Amino acid sequence: MLNIAAFTFKYDQLEDRLLLVGNFNNQQPRVDFWLTRKLVLRLLSGAQELVDKTEDAVQQAPSAHRSELAQFHHDHAKQIMNAERENQTVTPEDACLLTRLDISYRNDQYRLLFYSNAAEPVAMSVLTYEELHQILFLMHKGALNLDWGVSPNLFNSEFSSQVLQ
Repeated sequence: MLNIAAFTFKYDQLEDRLLLVGNFNNQQPRVDFWLTRKLVLRLLSGAQELVDKTEDAVQQAPSAHRSELAQFHHDHAKQIMNAERENQTVTPEDACLLTRLDISYRNDQYRLLFYSNAAEPVAMSVLTYEELHQILFLMHKGALNLDWGVSPNLFNSEFSSQVLQ
């Protein structure tokens, strides 16, 4: 199983998919995945629940403010992101369809397992809270660029802060 230590995303209008390239220019074995709209939207829609369950500060916040706090953490992670613009064009190399992405949490780290039509994962990655937010940001940015109908804010509090009477 490959370890993904660096992530590169390309938003492909023609394919109407995101291309995730693991280890593009870091001297480790490269792996390419196509991410479909359906998979990305499911990951993004589950982001709030994942953060609610794994981040202590968000868990302890009043429920009416959890989305805002998660968005604050998300924006902070985006600002400190060590992103490099690739000078060369990213083109797919033997890209396979990502059919499943499992995310588990233990000891303040997120473990991502990448599957492509197999019982065993093709690749894995271990991320910090901030790195997870950075990956979510890049997926969200791709969904916005491809006009997939997502909210401009990943952690949209439009519905979560409404009070039923």
